Amino acid sequence: MNLALGPYGEGAETLLHGEFGAYPSKGSRYALSLTQMALHIQRLVPKPETDQRTVVPLAEVVGCHTLRSRAPTDRAAYFSVYAYPLKKRKVAVGLGRGRQRAARTFQVDGADDYEKNQAVAEKWAAAIKCLVLGIPVSSETEIAPSLLPRPRRLLLLLNPFGGRGLALQWCQTHVLPMITEADISFNLIQTERPNHARELVKGINLAEWDGIVAISGDGLLYEVLNGLMERHDWEEAIKMPVGILPSGSGNALAGAINCNAGLEQVLGLELLLNCTLLLCHAAVAPLDLVAITMASGARCFSCLSVAWGFVSDVDIESEKYRHMGAARFTLGTLVRLASMHTYRGRLSYLPATDATTHRPISRSITVAPNGHLPLQRLPLHRALSDMGLCEERHAFRGAEPAPVPCPSPGSPPPSSASILPPPSFSFEPGPGELLAGGAGEARVGGPPDELLVPLGQPVPGSWMTVEDNFVLVLAIYQSHLGADLFTAPFARFDDGLIHLCFIKAGISRAALIRLFLAMEKGSHFEQECPHLVHVPVRAFRLEPLTRKGILTVDGERVEYGPIQGQVHQGLARLITGVNRLKIASG
Repeated sequence: MNLALGPYGEGAETLLHGEFGAYPSKGSRYALSLTQMALHIQRLVPKPETDQRTVVPLAEVVGCHTLRSRAPTDRAAYFSVYAYPLKKRKVAVGLGRGRQRAARTFQVDGADDYEKNQAVAEKWAAAIKCLVLGIPVSSETEIAPSLLPRPRRLLLLLNPFGGRGLALQWCQTHVLPMITEADISFNLIQTERPNHARELVKGINLAEWDGIVAISGDGLLYEVLNGLMERHDWEEAIKMPVGILPSGSGNALAGAINCNAGLEQVLGLELLLNCTLLLCHAAVAPLDLVAITMASGARCFSCLSVAWGFVSDVDIESEKYRHMGAARFTLGTLVRLASMHTYRGRLSYLPATDATTHRPISRSITVAPNGHLPLQRLPLHRALSDMGLCEERHAFRGAEPAPVPCPSPGSPPPSSASILPPPSFSFEPGPGELLAGGAGEARVGGPPDELLVPLGQPVPGSWMTVEDNFVLVLAIYQSHLGADLFTAPFARFDDGLIHLCFIKAGISRAALIRLFLAMEKGSHFEQECPHLVHVPVRAFRLEPLTRKGILTVDGERVEYGPIQGQVHQGLARLITGVNRLKIASG
């Protein structure tokens, strides 16, 4: 049994070992060793002065493709490994590191016959893909392309006006090339108006897709989840894995996904690259949803938070600064601090008496809930992945694609290794892409709220009630309120808890600022501020007693008045990309 050395393989079993050439470095030879955690590369020719090797953590790898030379006389086969390591740390404190593409192509030339070389290349590609996707393999496994599932098919929904309007540009430049290297087939649709995504997911044939991904802020995913819950088959529909690639102002869920993977705090494009890398790793986790009921009887499902007071005021009032991106919330916070309001209200809740709360952990990861812009009407854009975005495929002709299970009739074709034109955009949906099912009155399905009574009735006797003047009330169920606001560091995706946080009147502006600054690192509870209260609950009711105010659900403004909610543990499925591999963070 071979053992690999180094930080990502010390004492680990070597699954594959081989000696290969390199492309385009003619004459170079390398020894490759593959373990469960990393690809180890050691140069043999020309011989290095020191025993130095390159370690490529598989947590940074998105895919591996087999290739064939365009020269008909070349009997060698090739495989390319696509990784996105962190850039070298910048000297300036506080600057993110970002990720850069690093593709390595190796020449398999141990046999005089192309088919034999190709079989070796396919074996290495299959092993690397299995490990990236969390498919168990060992040295005893007969590694072959047949171990792999068919390529995933994702429906990408993009809000072109989210954040500073860079979503489409970032998607074309960064997201599509990376997921293409991960063998992911996709259709890309730009949303045209508010609730467009909600309407789409209510009508599509979910059997055609392996996941739905929002390329936007948090608001678009809110639409997707509620569209799924409005379907007649909601019990199965809500099991559809959903993901988010952050390109809006409020990227709270993306911040939580980033933190869950053990990554350092980043914003903007760096956060998008991290989340795209995690998306390529496919792992899915249960996600709590909270059923929210309002005074009118309207019911919706929330995956982030309900806010009243300071947070919701900043969220909605900063809409006028949307062109600033996430910086709008900083300015909005300063403006609101200058005229800080308090609100009279009655807050009732069912304590989670069996909950094990965790003290905040020391991680950096801030505020940025999301809102809507009036969307311009655009044509419907659609694209299908064809693997044409990888640079290496322009230098080689595609090798024979690995055999995969056949998709169901009418589904998009799987990605192949052939060189095809770049993805094209057309202006109409494909046949059968949208099924019948129109606008009309939305009726949300979902499990019954057995912990709640109608808003017009008193809360049950087992509940606790606080009536006071509040600066803010926040019911949050994820760790983040924004990409860099680590509001509930003890929250988990499926802990079955609503973390009820409220700040009572009497706090000074200076103390409030200190809390928000500490919140960037998740250390605000360590300050033991007497005005800040945290209670883990299963259900809550908020009754505003101040006539005017703003209520938000997942950053979206809702009707003002009494509101209540109950958590439904693990109801949805979230693409987190975290399996046994740990994404490198430093």
